[in-house]
Amino acid sequence: MPGAGRLIVETFESFGPDNRLVGVLSGASSGEQPILVLPNAGLVPRAGPFRVHVEIAQHFAARGIRTFRFDLPGAGESPHLAGIDARGATQAALDHLAARGIANRFVVGGVCSAADRGWIAAVDDPRVVGVVLLDGVAFKGPWFQLSRVASLLGRPREWSAFVRRRLARNSGGEEGASLITAAYRDWPTRSEAHAQLAAMIGRNVHLFFVYTHGVVEYLRDRRQLVWSFGAGFRDSRVTCHYWRDCDHTFYARFVRMRLLGAMEEWFVGAFGAGKEPHDART
Repeated sequence: MPGAGRLIVETFESFGPDNRLVGVLSGASSGEQPILVLPNAGLVPRAGPFRVHVEIAQHFAARGIRTFRFDLPGAGESPHLAGIDARGATQAALDHLAARGIANRFVVGGVCSAADRGWIAAVDDPRVVGVVLLDGVAFKGPWFQLSRVASLLGRPREWSAFVRRRLARNSGGEEGASLITAAYRDWPTRSEAHAQLAAMIGRNVHLFFVYTHGVVEYLRDRRQLVWSFGAGFRDSRVTCHYWRDCDHTFYARFVRMRLLGAMEEWFVGAFGAGKEPHDART
Protein backbone atom coordinates (compact mmCIF):
# COMPACT_ATOMS: atom_id res chain seq x y z
CA MET A 1 0.00 0.00 0.00
CA PRO A 2 1.53 3.35 -1.00
CA GLY A 3 2.46 5.35 2.09
CA ALA A 4 2.18 2.33 4.39
CA GLY A 5 3.68 2.97 7.82
CA ARG A 6 3.27 6.72 7.55
CA LEU A 7 0.25 8.68 8.72
CA ILE A 8 -1.48 10.45 5.84
CA VAL A 9 -3.81 13.26 6.83
CA GLU A 10 -7.00 13.32 4.75
CA THR A 11 -9.68 15.98 5.07
CA PHE A 12 -13.20 15.91 3.68
CA GLU A 13 -14.01 19.10 1.74
CA SER A 14 -17.36 20.37 0.46
CA PHE A 15 -17.56 23.08 -2.18
CA GLY A 16 -19.54 24.44 -5.11
CA PRO A 17 -23.22 25.47 -5.08
CA ASP A 18 -24.55 25.15 -1.52
CA ASN A 19 -21.39 23.14 -0.72
CA ARG A 20 -22.97 20.07 -2.27
CA LEU A 21 -19.91 18.87 -4.21
CA VAL A 22 -17.45 16.79 -2.22
CA GLY A 23 -13.82 15.77 -2.29
CA VAL A 24 -10.91 14.59 -0.17
CA LEU A 25 -7.73 16.58 0.48
CA SER A 26 -4.70 14.35 1.11
CA GLY A 27 -1.75 16.01 2.81
CA ALA A 28 -1.14 19.42 4.35
CA SER A 29 -3.76 22.16 4.12
CA SER A 30 -1.27 24.70 2.77
CA GLY A 31 1.99 24.81 0.86
CA GLU A 32 3.87 26.48 -1.95
CA GLN A 33 3.91 23.50 -4.30
CA PRO A 34 1.12 22.90 -6.84
CA ILE A 35 -1.59 20.50 -5.70
CA LEU A 36 -2.57 17.48 -7.81
CA VAL A 37 -6.33 17.60 -8.50
CA LEU A 38 -8.04 14.35 -9.57
CA PRO A 39 -11.65 14.58 -10.80
CA ASN A 40 -13.55 11.30 -10.89
CA ALA A 41 -13.46 9.32 -14.15
CA GLY A 42 -16.79 8.86 -15.92
CA LEU A 43 -19.36 7.34 -13.56
CA VAL A 44 -16.66 5.85 -11.32
CA PRO A 45 -16.47 7.80 -8.03
CA ARG A 46 -13.42 9.79 -6.95
CA ALA A 47 -11.54 6.63 -5.88
CA GLY A 48 -10.93 5.94 -9.59
CA PRO A 49 -11.04 2.60 -11.40
CA PHE A 50 -10.02 -0.08 -8.89
CA ARG A 51 -9.06 2.81 -6.54
CA VAL A 52 -6.16 3.99 -8.70
CA HIS A 53 -6.82 7.66 -7.84
CA VAL A 54 -6.67 6.77 -4.14
CA GLU A 55 -3.32 5.06 -4.63
CA ILE A 56 -1.98 8.04 -6.57
CA ALA A 57 -3.20 10.44 -3.87
CA GLN A 58 -1.76 8.46 -0.99
CA HIS A 59 1.53 7.77 -2.75
CA PHE A 60 1.96 11.49 -3.41
CA ALA A 61 0.81 12.58 0.06
CA ALA A 62 3.31 10.20 1.69
CA ARG A 63 5.99 12.12 -0.18
CA GLY A 64 4.75 15.56 0.83
CA ILE A 65 2.86 16.25 -2.41
CA ARG A 66 -0.73 17.25 -1.76
CA THR A 67 -3.69 15.96 -3.74
CA PHE A 68 -7.41 16.62 -3.99
CA ARG A 69 -9.72 13.98 -5.47
CA PHE A 70 -13.38 14.87 -5.93
CA ASP A 71 -16.70 13.77 -7.38
CA LEU A 72 -18.21 15.66 -10.29
CA PRO A 73 -21.99 16.29 -10.24
CA GLY A 74 -23.91 13.03 -10.49
CA ALA A 75 -21.01 10.80 -9.47
CA GLY A 76 -20.12 9.30 -6.09
CA GLU A 77 -21.31 11.54 -3.27
CA SER A 78 -21.95 14.63 -5.42
CA PRO A 79 -25.58 14.98 -6.58
CA HIS A 80 -26.72 16.25 -9.95
CA LEU A 81 -26.89 20.04 -9.75
CA ALA A 82 -28.83 22.30 -12.07
CA GLY A 83 -26.66 24.75 -13.93
CA ILE A 84 -23.27 23.19 -13.20
CA ASP A 85 -21.55 20.68 -15.45
CA ALA A 86 -18.22 18.87 -15.18
CA ARG A 87 -16.34 21.88 -16.51
CA GLY A 88 -17.96 24.22 -14.01
CA ALA A 89 -17.48 21.77 -11.14
CA THR A 90 -13.77 21.44 -11.89
CA GLN A 91 -13.47 25.22 -11.90
CA ALA A 92 -15.36 25.33 -8.60
CA ALA A 93 -12.89 22.85 -7.09
CA LEU A 94 -9.92 25.01 -8.07
CA ASP A 95 -11.64 28.16 -6.80
CA HIS A 96 -12.40 26.43 -3.49
CA LEU A 97 -8.82 25.30 -2.98
CA ALA A 98 -7.57 28.82 -3.76
CA ALA A 99 -10.15 30.53 -1.50
CA ARG A 100 -9.22 28.24 1.40
CA GLY A 101 -5.55 29.10 0.95
CA ILE A 102 -4.72 25.47 0.17
CA ALA A 103 -3.08 26.20 -3.19
CA ASN A 104 -3.01 28.72 -5.99
CA ARG A 105 -1.33 26.50 -8.61
CA PHE A 106 -2.82 23.26 -9.84
CA VAL A 107 -1.98 20.07 -11.71
CA VAL A 108 -5.22 18.52 -12.97
CA GLY A 109 -6.09 15.22 -14.61
CA GLY A 110 -6.33 11.47 -14.10
CA VAL A 111 -7.64 8.43 -15.95
CA CYS A 112 -9.85 8.61 -19.06
CA SER A 113 -12.42 11.42 -18.79
CA ALA A 114 -10.51 12.84 -15.79
CA ALA A 115 -7.70 13.45 -18.30
CA ASP A 116 -10.19 15.37 -20.45
CA ARG A 117 -11.11 17.50 -17.45
CA GLY A 118 -7.43 18.27 -16.91
CA TRP A 119 -6.91 19.36 -20.51
CA ILE A 120 -9.95 21.64 -20.43
CA ALA A 121 -8.96 23.11 -17.06
CA ALA A 122 -5.52 23.97 -18.45
CA VAL A 123 -7.19 25.71 -21.41
CA ASP A 124 -9.59 27.61 -19.14
CA ASP A 125 -7.47 28.57 -16.14
CA PRO A 126 -3.94 30.07 -16.06
CA ARG A 127 -3.49 28.74 -12.52
CA VAL A 128 -3.21 25.22 -13.99
CA VAL A 129 0.51 24.55 -14.41
CA GLY A 130 0.38 20.83 -15.15
CA VAL A 131 -1.88 18.20 -16.72
CA VAL A 132 -1.99 14.43 -16.12
CA LEU A 133 -3.44 12.60 -19.12
CA LEU A 134 -3.81 8.84 -18.57
CA ASP A 135 -5.37 7.57 -21.81
CA GLY A 136 -6.32 11.09 -22.79
CA VAL A 137 -7.03 12.68 -26.13
CA ALA A 138 -5.37 11.56 -29.37
CA PHE A 139 -6.37 11.37 -33.02
CA LYS A 140 -6.03 8.54 -35.52
CA GLY A 141 -4.52 9.81 -38.76
CA PRO A 142 -2.17 8.04 -41.20
CA TRP A 143 0.08 6.35 -38.64
CA PHE A 144 -2.94 4.69 -37.00
CA GLN A 145 -4.20 3.38 -40.35
CA LEU A 146 -0.76 2.10 -41.33
CA SER A 147 -0.37 0.30 -38.01
CA ARG A 148 -3.80 -1.28 -38.32
CA VAL A 149 -3.14 -2.52 -41.84
CA ALA A 150 0.24 -3.93 -40.78
CA SER A 151 -1.46 -5.75 -37.92
CA LEU A 152 -4.12 -7.20 -40.24
CA LEU A 153 -1.50 -8.46 -42.67
CA GLY A 154 -0.42 -10.88 -40.00
CA ARG A 155 -3.99 -12.10 -39.42
CA PRO A 156 -5.58 -12.81 -42.84
CA ARG A 157 -8.73 -14.31 -41.32
CA GLU A 158 -9.63 -10.89 -39.94
CA TRP A 159 -9.55 -9.22 -43.36
CA SER A 160 -13.11 -10.16 -44.28
CA ALA A 161 -14.47 -8.82 -40.99
CA PHE A 162 -12.44 -5.64 -41.45
CA VAL A 163 -13.78 -5.12 -44.99
CA ARG A 164 -17.38 -5.68 -43.82
CA ARG A 165 -16.94 -3.10 -41.06
CA ARG A 166 -15.50 -0.56 -43.49
CA LEU A 167 -18.32 -1.09 -45.96
CA ALA A 168 -20.94 -0.79 -43.21
CA ARG A 169 -19.38 2.40 -41.87
CA ASN A 170 -19.09 3.96 -45.31
CA SER A 171 -22.78 3.25 -45.91
CA GLY A 172 -23.75 4.79 -42.59
CA GLY A 173 -24.44 1.50 -40.86
CA GLU A 174 -21.64 1.61 -38.30
CA GLU A 175 -19.83 4.35 -36.43
CA GLY A 176 -16.06 4.46 -36.40
CA ALA A 177 -14.23 4.20 -33.11
CA SER A 178 -13.47 7.94 -33.15
CA LEU A 179 -17.18 8.73 -33.31
CA ILE A 180 -17.99 6.26 -30.55
CA THR A 181 -15.24 7.78 -28.41
CA ALA A 182 -16.52 11.28 -29.10
CA ALA A 183 -19.90 10.29 -27.66
CA TYR A 184 -18.52 9.94 -24.14
CA ARG A 185 -15.26 11.94 -24.16
CA ASP A 186 -14.84 15.71 -24.18
CA TRP A 187 -12.15 16.35 -26.78
CA PRO A 188 -11.11 19.32 -28.88
CA THR A 189 -10.74 18.97 -32.63
CA ARG A 190 -7.25 18.22 -33.89
CA SER A 191 -6.69 21.80 -35.02
CA GLU A 192 -7.88 23.04 -31.62
CA ALA A 193 -5.55 20.57 -29.88
CA HIS A 194 -2.59 21.93 -31.85
CA ALA A 195 -3.38 25.51 -30.84
CA GLN A 196 -4.24 24.64 -27.24
CA LEU A 197 -1.06 22.65 -26.64
CA ALA A 198 1.04 25.43 -28.16
CA ALA A 199 -0.66 27.92 -25.80
CA MET A 200 -0.02 25.67 -22.78
CA ILE A 201 3.65 25.33 -23.69
CA GLY A 202 3.78 29.10 -24.11
CA ARG A 203 2.74 29.58 -20.49
CA ASN A 204 5.08 26.87 -19.19
CA VAL A 205 2.48 24.17 -18.49
CA HIS A 206 3.97 20.69 -18.01
CA LEU A 207 2.08 17.70 -19.42
CA PHE A 208 2.33 14.02 -18.47
CA PHE A 209 0.83 11.57 -20.98
CA VAL A 210 0.45 7.81 -20.61
CA TYR A 211 -1.27 5.76 -23.30
CA THR A 212 -2.09 2.07 -22.87
CA HIS A 213 -3.22 -0.87 -24.96
CA GLY A 214 -6.68 -0.14 -23.56
CA VAL A 215 -7.15 2.64 -26.15
CA VAL A 216 -6.05 0.66 -29.19
CA GLU A 217 -9.33 1.79 -30.79
CA TYR A 218 -7.73 5.20 -31.38
CA LEU A 219 -4.00 4.89 -30.62
CA ARG A 220 -1.75 2.22 -32.12
CA ASP A 221 1.48 4.02 -32.92
CA ARG A 222 3.44 6.59 -30.91
CA ARG A 223 4.03 8.56 -34.11
CA GLN A 224 0.35 9.50 -34.11
CA LEU A 225 1.00 11.91 -31.27
CA VAL A 226 3.01 14.56 -33.09
CA TRP A 227 0.38 14.36 -35.86
CA SER A 228 -2.30 14.78 -33.18
CA PHE A 229 -0.75 17.69 -31.28
CA GLY A 230 1.77 19.37 -33.56
CA ALA A 231 5.38 20.34 -32.96
CA GLY A 232 4.61 21.34 -29.37
CA PHE A 233 4.48 17.66 -28.49
CA ARG A 234 8.27 17.51 -28.90
CA ASP A 235 8.79 20.21 -26.26
CA SER A 236 10.74 19.30 -23.12
CA ARG A 237 7.69 20.12 -21.00
CA VAL A 238 5.84 17.18 -22.53
CA THR A 239 6.49 13.73 -21.04
CA CYS A 240 4.89 10.74 -22.76
CA HIS A 241 4.86 6.98 -22.13
CA TYR A 242 3.22 4.37 -24.34
CA TRP A 243 2.74 1.15 -22.37
CA ARG A 244 1.49 -1.67 -24.57
CA ASP A 245 1.49 -4.12 -21.65
CA CYS A 246 -1.00 -2.05 -19.66
CA ASP A 247 -4.80 -1.96 -19.62
CA HIS A 248 -6.98 1.15 -19.39
CA THR A 249 -7.58 0.81 -15.62
CA PHE A 250 -3.92 0.15 -14.68
CA TYR A 251 -5.17 -2.98 -12.93
CA ALA A 252 -1.98 -5.04 -12.65
CA ARG A 253 0.12 -4.35 -9.57
CA PHE A 254 3.42 -4.00 -11.44
CA VAL A 255 1.81 -1.48 -13.80
CA ARG A 256 0.49 0.57 -10.89
CA MET A 257 3.91 0.70 -9.30
CA ARG A 258 5.37 1.81 -12.62
CA LEU A 259 2.69 4.50 -12.94
CA LEU A 260 3.25 5.83 -9.42
CA GLY A 261 7.00 5.98 -9.94
CA ALA A 262 6.75 7.67 -13.33
CA MET A 263 4.22 10.23 -12.09
CA GLU A 264 6.31 11.05 -9.05
CA GLU A 265 9.49 11.43 -11.12
CA TRP A 266 7.68 13.75 -13.55
CA PHE A 267 6.05 15.85 -10.82
CA VAL A 268 9.27 16.30 -8.85
CA GLY A 269 11.20 17.14 -12.02
CA ALA A 270 8.63 19.70 -13.12
CA PHE A 271 7.68 21.29 -9.81
CA GLY A 272 10.28 20.30 -7.21
CA ALA A 273 10.26 17.73 -4.42
CA GLY A 274 7.63 17.74 -1.71
CA LYS A 275 8.61 18.25 1.91
CA GLU A 276 8.46 15.27 4.22
CA PRO A 277 5.02 15.30 5.89
CA HIS A 278 4.84 15.70 9.67
CA ASP A 279 2.70 13.25 11.61
CA ALA A 280 -0.54 14.97 12.52
CA ARG A 281 -4.10 13.98 13.24
CA THR A 282 -7.25 15.48 11.84
